[in-house]
Amino acid sequence: MGPSGAAAVAVGLWVLVTVGVAADPEVVEPPRRFLSHYRSLDPRALLAIKALRDRYEEETLSWRPRNCSFRRRRDPPRPSSRALLRQVARGLADAQEVLSSLPSPELFPGVGPTLELLAAAGRDVAACVSAPRPG
Repeated sequence: MGPSGAAAVAVGLWVLVTVGVAADPEVVEPPRRFLSHYRSLDPRALLAIKALRDRYEEETLSWRPRNCSFRRRRDPPRPSSRALLRQVARGLADAQEVLSSLPSPELFPGVGPTLELLAAAGRDVAACVSAPRPG
């Protein structure tokens, strides 16, 4: 899986967890932390986190229209809606596989409900992918 596939999985997981948290009234949102809060991290880990953040920001900024004087690179055509659904299904399956393979899931609260949510979303997406095309 390439960087864009990994980003899609990460965004998909974030959306699913956010929806699950928003639907659960007992979940209290933790206070927002900034990278400066984690100065006690291993310097290599902090550099890796900053590199990920910078790459994410660079990628999201590249989505905007470009007003540059240099030649734009050709953007590939957008995949069909079915292809996008298949990508989402793969991302959901990957997320389920990662969470299912945790060595001690009891150490991570919310893994069970998240797996159930991912399974339900996967079934819904699979139904959409396998539905006959209209027309």
